[in-house]
Amino acid sequence: MAIAILLMGWNPFFQGCRQESRSTSMILMKVGARTVTVDEYRRSLNIYRTSTGSYGDDDLAAAREMQIRFVQQLADQLVLLEHAQTLGIEVNDQELDEALEAFKRDYPDDVFEQLLLENAITLEEWKASLRTRLIIERVIQKELEDQIRISEQDMAQFMAQIQSEPQDVEADTEAQEAQAPSDKAIVNQLRRSKTETAYADWMAALKKRYPVEIDQAVLQTVLTETADTGSKPPTARLNDS
Repeated sequence: MAIAILLMGWNPFFQGCRQESRSTSMILMKVGARTVTVDEYRRSLNIYRTSTGSYGDDDLAAAREMQIRFVQQLADQLVLLEHAQTLGIEVNDQELDEALEAFKRDYPDDVFEQLLLENAITLEEWKASLRTRLIIERVIQKELEDQIRISEQDMAQFMAQIQSEPQDVEADTEAQEAQAPSDKAIVNQLRRSKTETAYADWMAALKKRYPVEIDQAVLQTVLTETADTGSKPPTARLNDS
């Protein structure tokens, strides 16, 4: 589930990856002209913890492992942003506003704005990060999902696998047929599965094209820091879209 993890890691509040950073802190990683500074990394990690509830401070080994995975996610995201620029993939203001309104529908009244306030995230920060996430999704769709072809044999094998799974003998035939996936659902599921399978090799090729530079000394400093900034769960949590 590499892609799902990547997009989850790129939670709607992630702001760290930008073309030009005004921060004067040390640079943790760089891809082309894009950088992530230590300050941006810390903020992104804390926001990620806030939105996902990922806390491992009682287990230092688990906390360190989580940070390593997060660093890897940031590297993938920088590479994908560079590739998006090469492909000319963008998200205009109208598309961004429409995506924002669709996300806000999950929250009644002004709850969304209140949650932003409680988590110390500005609307502009959130929108900038949402734009980035949409760009990433478009790159993956264009380069992977749209290239996947599902054959009749693929669908037949999928249905055979489902039919070979244990069935509830008490469930009536009509109920089982009603729960059977449609052809469209089968195609979508197979496409997602094949996309996940192809992702690792595709990403490895992109990293050769867009090398990731990570300052190992800075990375070790970051990884050995205490988790004090993320030790207490936030008062409010926002759902990932």
